[in-house]
Amino acid sequence: MTTLSEMERLFKALADSNRLRILALLQEGSLCVCQLMGVLGLSQSTVSKHLAILKEAGLLAEEQRGKRSFYALRKEFASPVVDAVVRAVLDGLKDSPELADDQRLAEFMREFRIETVEAALNVRRKRGMLRVL
Repeated sequence: MTTLSEMERLFKALADSNRLRILALLQEGSLCVCQLMGVLGLSQSTVSKHLAILKEAGLLAEEQRGKRSFYALRKEFASPVVDAVVRAVLDGLKDSPELADDQRLAEFMREFRIETVEAALNVRRKRGMLRVL
């Protein structure tokens, strides 16, 4: 059973375009804060705040790898209702042209293990070149 406060946290977490972008990115695999900063073009504190809201809503799993924290979409949610809502939202976003560049950039960072702030921001700056790849 889902409580009113759990539903409120869920809908608060889903009520921001950057958090929706993060969820869409994480359904393809885990990313660290540095990688999310590079893809989203946001500061570390802003990305961390969004991640905290998503984690509080029970949508993310966190894994420590050395000094870095990697975030992924949870495999199971607190209730079937939460699962249905999140899956419906992500399904609705899967063909979004706005998110296509995000996904390509995130995949590039995963593939080449770009896990530092400097490297991630350099990739973001050179984003135009990636569109050619």
